[in-house]
Amino acid sequence: MGLALSAPSNDTLRTLDLEPVYTNGSISVEHLSVAGNLDGFKMLTPAARKSADFWYFDVFSNTTNQTLNIVFFNTGEFANYPHPLAVQVGGLYPNGTDFYFEAMADLGVSLTNGPDGIAGDWKGVGSFKGSPLDEPNVEYSISIDSPEMKIHGSITYKLTAPAHYPCELEGAIGANQNLLPDLYWANAVPDANTVVDLQVGDIAIKFTDGVGYHDKNWGNKSIIDVPRYWDWGHGRLGPFSVVWYNLLDYSGNEARRSYVVKDGEALLVSCSSDSLVVRQKGGKAAWPPITGLLETEGIAINYTLPDGKILAIDVTTDIIVRDESGAYQRANGVLKGGIIGEETFQGRAHYEEFIFGIVNDYTPADY
Repeated sequence: MGLALSAPSNDTLRTLDLEPVYTNGSISVEHLSVAGNLDGFKMLTPAARKSADFWYFDVFSNTTNQTLNIVFFNTGEFANYPHPLAVQVGGLYPNGTDFYFEAMADLGVSLTNGPDGIAGDWKGVGSFKGSPLDEPNVEYSISIDSPEMKIHGSITYKLTAPAHYPCELEGAIGANQNLLPDLYWANAVPDANTVVDLQVGDIAIKFTDGVGYHDKNWGNKSIIDVPRYWDWGHGRLGPFSVVWYNLLDYSGNEARRSYVVKDGEALLVSCSSDSLVVRQKGGKAAWPPITGLLETEGIAINYTLPDGKILAIDVTTDIIVRDESGAYQRANGVLKGGIIGEETFQGRAHYEEFIFGIVNDYTPADY
């Protein structure tokens, strides 16, 4: 398990400068939550092999195919990277074709987290910043200025749903941050109204009707050695904002991380085994799964709310955003549903299935 780092308070300014080199030896990461650090850096060194600390962002247009996935990495997961500091940008152009670029931050990374929020600069590539999560009207922004990727522009997020840990809302101290042992997650931006103004080569990606999301992921073990499979995603339908994480480990244990907000107020933030069920539907759908999104029609999600009511959501895949056939598929889709017996709604979602341990028949060495 990870080790707790020194615990800052909401008034503590923390700074970290990372050199573009891998760390040799063991890595310590934050395990239980500490004040003011939901979206902060969780390790104090450049990553070692089989460890990672990264910030993931996405946004999709509510009316077109345009989609972006942006990740700021301090990771040892990629064997071909000369050092752990990288930025990946992928998604869909307006015509629905996919793209993917990456660039190394050879000049290093600077991070700050404190009373004014979080800021990270992957020097020569891009940066992000976010306002304090314990204050109203939270905003995040991304700036990309990368000659190597030929990507320039900005993205802005205005939060519409409160930040949370896997099992509790932001502000909890000593909270569980596990998805599975050695794999951690915190969700600073579960849903946001988002504006994109980006130039990718010769193509403009611009829209103002974006549904945005941002989370934080870290761990001190390789991601392919922890989960065998997961369903993850987020979306918006009517007054509801939802996030789901349904995971299987290599022993067949199932973990659930559920989040439901209605009109900006949290109805459900839970790790309980009876709070959420996510299952594939159509095609070769099965449980346990035998394939990914390419060979199914989508997924069905049931949330059990604290009052016993069921929020039932049907997710139908509309377009595949990225296909890593040996690891995962990521998609946009249509949401339909509502609380059973009450009004139904329609919306959109962005989601993925991680299938590495399924399709590769892989078992970690320590199992």
